[in-house]
Amino acid sequence: MTDSIEWIFEPVQACLICGGQQSSTVLERTIRSIPLRFVRCKACSLVYQNPRPTSETLKRYFSSTTFVKDSDNEGYSLDELLGYPDYLDWDISYRKSASLRLGRIARFTQPPRELLEIGTATGSFLAAARAAGYSVRGLDVSETLARIARERFGLEIDTGFIEDFPLPERHYDVICAFGGIACWSDPVRGLANVARALKPGGLLVINHPNLDSLFVRALNKRYFEFNHASLTVLSNTTMRLCLDRAGFRILFSENERQFASVGRIVSYLKLNAAARLSKFMRFAHWIVPVIAFGTTFSISTTK
Repeated sequence: MTDSIEWIFEPVQACLICGGQQSSTVLERTIRSIPLRFVRCKACSLVYQNPRPTSETLKRYFSSTTFVKDSDNEGYSLDELLGYPDYLDWDISYRKSASLRLGRIARFTQPPRELLEIGTATGSFLAAARAAGYSVRGLDVSETLARIARERFGLEIDTGFIEDFPLPERHYDVICAFGGIACWSDPVRGLANVARALKPGGLLVINHPNLDSLFVRALNKRYFEFNHASLTVLSNTTMRLCLDRAGFRILFSENERQFASVGRIVSYLKLNAAARLSKFMRFAHWIVPVIAFGTTFSISTTK
């Protein structure tokens, strides 16, 4: 059975980037009878959830079987999952995507290096980085996912929130964050913590939503990042603002290239009929290369 989570919300008094207090509503709806509201800052255009789940609420969610599906929690609709996939079910695509990401990092640095991943999930990328020669460590909010990563790969995974986690100063050559920045309660503060933990010339490697993309605009309010776990929905413009305020400059940026299952693709597109068909025809688990036009991959360094 899926864990029962009490969703507790708190108001956001000001924009997380510029501190502006005026905003307009972008989306307001309910998912599983839980209210959801996103607003746009009138000063810098950051889109963020307000009110938003408390940190403890998100910690419980990320450690629940709502997030990591059990046998009774099936289906590809992201509404059913409150916005996120089953990491174990789609592990093959994550491992293939890890190889692509490591190839891009190799353009800028080579192992052996110290590498930290924020948002380790079940450990697929970190295990691939270790196999490539990196000395690795991970950080994740979810006790459940951290335990899975430790048991599967013998990885060193800490648990906590990046905004206030005590990272060692000037220790890492590479810090990665794939898919998790939207869940940070304060992206500028989190990125500033990352900047302190990087060695001079170290790399920040991330991906993030691009709300400005034509793909996302076409999905409009059906965009899958509009869910309770996404505290912000970034664009390339607002991500650059966050990076700049945290002391970073971008070296490389492109649309994310990755592998994904057919089931994941149709669920992200909110094609529920196609999702049911792909599952019935048994090609939902086929892994295919894709260009994620709504997601940006970038490599940055400190100024």
